[in-house]
Amino acid sequence: MATPSPQGQDIQLEPPTARHADVTPAVEDRSYIGYVASALVIALAAGFLLAVIVPLTATGTLPWDERLPQLVQAHGWAQLQGWAGLFVAGMAMRLIPRFAGRPPIPVRVTLPVLVLLVVGVVWRTIAQSFFTGTLGEVSLVVSGVIAAGGTLSVSAVLAVTLAKGRKRREPWRYFAWAGTAWWAAWGVLMVPAAIRAADNGRFIPLHMEDVLTWLVIFGAVGNFVWSVQSRSVPVFFGRKTPPIRKVVVPGVLLNAGAALIVLSLLDLSPEANERLLGAGFVLAGGASAWLAPIAGSVWGEAHRLRPRARAAARYVLAANVATLLGGVLLAWSGAASMFSGEFELFGFRDAARHAFGLGMITMLIFGMAQLVAPMFALARAEARPPRLSEVLPFWLLVTATLLRILSGLLLEVDSIDLEPRMHTASLAGAMAWVAIALFASTVVRAVRSEPRMKELLGFPARPAR
Repeated sequence: MATPSPQGQDIQLEPPTARHADVTPAVEDRSYIGYVASALVIALAAGFLLAVIVPLTATGTLPWDERLPQLVQAHGWAQLQGWAGLFVAGMAMRLIPRFAGRPPIPVRVTLPVLVLLVVGVVWRTIAQSFFTGTLGEVSLVVSGVIAAGGTLSVSAVLAVTLAKGRKRREPWRYFAWAGTAWWAAWGVLMVPAAIRAADNGRFIPLHMEDVLTWLVIFGAVGNFVWSVQSRSVPVFFGRKTPPIRKVVVPGVLLNAGAALIVLSLLDLSPEANERLLGAGFVLAGGASAWLAPIAGSVWGEAHRLRPRARAAARYVLAANVATLLGGVLLAWSGAASMFSGEFELFGFRDAARHAFGLGMITMLIFGMAQLVAPMFALARAEARPPRLSEVLPFWLLVTATLLRILSGLLLEVDSIDLEPRMHTASLAGAMAWVAIALFASTVVRAVRSEPRMKELLGFPARPAR
C-alpha cells in the first residue's frame, strides 16, 4: 500500500512504514479545500459554461449577441480570477509554507482572503454579463476593488511567508518571489481596469484586457507553475531538480517578457505599443517553451511515483507539451507584430492563449492537485481500480485543448466560415466542462472518504481547524 508523503504525493522510494504521526501536523491545514471547491463551482457555473455559450452566441445560435463583448470578458475573468486564480492561490498558500519550512498559514488569514477573491470574481462576472446602466457601472468598480483587495492579500501573505522562510538558493524560491510580485501588480491594475470598463459600456478596452490576461498567465500564475514544477516534477520523472544555472536565463526572460507586455499599456503610439507587446510575446513565449522540459517534463514515465499516482502525472506531461506548443505559437505571432508594428496573427495568439489556459493551467491543476493534495493521496491508498470518472477527464481535456487550439488556428484560414470555427470552440468548451464536472465528483469523493481512510491507515485523531 502506498504511503502518503507530507506533500501528498506517493513517492516510490519512500519506505512503506506507517509513520503517520510524523507526517500529519498537529493542526491540519484544510483551508485549501475551500479554494479548490470555490474554483470548481465558478468554473462549472461560469467559466467553462461561458466557453460553450460565447461561441454559440457569436454565430447567432444563442440570442445574446448584443452583450457578446461583455460575455467574452466575463468568460475570461471567471477563468483567470476564478478557476486559475483561486486554485493557484489556495495551493500556493498551502505549498509555499512547506517549501519554505514555515508553519501552515492560519485559517483566520486564508478564509478572509478566500471571501474577498470569491466575492470579487462572482460579482464582476454577474455584473458584466447581466447588469446595465448605473448598477452595472458601480458593480464593476466595487467588484474590482474587492477583487484587488483579495489579490493584494494573497501577495502580502506569500511575501511574509517567503521572507520568514529558509533562504536556500533554489529555483522554486525565485519563481515564487516573482509570482508574488506579479500578484501585487495584478491587484493594482484591477482597479483602473474596472474604472475603464465602467466608463466604456462595461467593457475593458481590448488592449488592456489582453495585457491583463497575459500578465496573469505568465506572471501571477505562470511563475507559481514553474515554482511548484521545478520543486517536484523532475523528481517524479527520475531527474534531479534543476539548478539555478539552468533556469535563471529562461526565468529572467519569462518575467522580462511579462514586463514588456505590461509596459505596452503606456500611452505610446499604437505602433510602439504593438512592438512592445510583440517583444513580450517573443520573450515570454520562448521562455515558457524553454522551461517546459527543464523545470517540468515533456517526455518519460513518472517511475518515482507509486503506480496509482502515475495516471495523474500524465496531466503534467500533457500540460508541458501544451506549454511548449503555446510558447512557439505565441513567439511566432509576437515576432510578426514586433517587426511590423501592427496587430498580427490573431489566430495564433488565440490558439496560444488556450494552449496556456486550457492546456498548461487546467491540465496542471488536475495533475498537481492529485499529486500534492493529501485527500487524493489518502484516496489512492484504497485498493481498487480507477473509476471511469478518474480516467475519462484526461482524454476529454486533451481533446478539448487540441480542438480549441485548432479553432484558433482556423481563424487564419480565410476560406473557412465563422460558424464551423465557433462550433469547434463550443465543442471544446463542452468537453472541458464535462471533464471539470467529473474532476469535481472525484474531489467530493476524496473529501468524503478522507476520515474513513485516515482511520483505516491509523492516523491519530486530531482536530481539523
